[in-house]
Amino acid sequence: MSTQGEQATRQWQDRQFAEGWVASDRFEDLLSLPRRMAAALIAQERPETSVVLDVASGPGAFLAALLDELPAARGIWSDASQAMADEARSRLARFGDRVEFREVDMTALGAAGVPAGLDAIVTSRAAHHLDRSELGRFYSQCAELLAPGGWLVNLDHIGPSEVWDRRLRALRPRFVPAGGEGPKHHHNYPLTSVADHLEAYAEAGVDDVEVVWRGFYSCLFMGRKAG
Repeated sequence: MSTQGEQATRQWQDRQFAEGWVASDRFEDLLSLPRRMAAALIAQERPETSVVLDVASGPGAFLAALLDELPAARGIWSDASQAMADEARSRLARFGDRVEFREVDMTALGAAGVPAGLDAIVTSRAAHHLDRSELGRFYSQCAELLAPGGWLVNLDHIGPSEVWDRRLRALRPRFVPAGGEGPKHHHNYPLTSVADHLEAYAEAGVDDVEVVWRGFYSCLFMGRKAG
């Protein structure tokens, strides 16, 4: 992992920082739509889904959307932060034993014993801490854990071109709540672009991929592994 990625991991393991971020995160409502879209599409295309993995799950909002849409499925919550685990256990308590908790670094899923043959792997606002080469390795390890026909989904921030960055920054305050994601934390600048993500999907062997939703700097990437 990059130096900035390691710094970010240490921050999320700091309980005071993690709890402060959760309490002040104003993007949760804005990102509810793409999360529900992803869950609905997976349910539509793979109704037999039985096991889903949420990587760097944090409070568990993406996993909750999946389990609501797929009432017969089980979920694996994973994150490197004990503080986030405590928050997620409270928020996901309504799902009972449908949720398994694993404290796992997102760059070492296989080494941590995450099972293969998964129907879907999702992640949200985490992979932007990775540089271009790390992003490729992350998608590749996820693809290896997916069953044929499984879904790899990433709802994440991207870095646009300089011209589009200027345009979006000027417009964004009119539509996005001030304060955004709470306490400042390390990002791996420059953020990977839409093209970087699509290329990394292809390199991982996931060619059936689309940008299903976009809002300013956040994109919902959905890719299906060949079945």
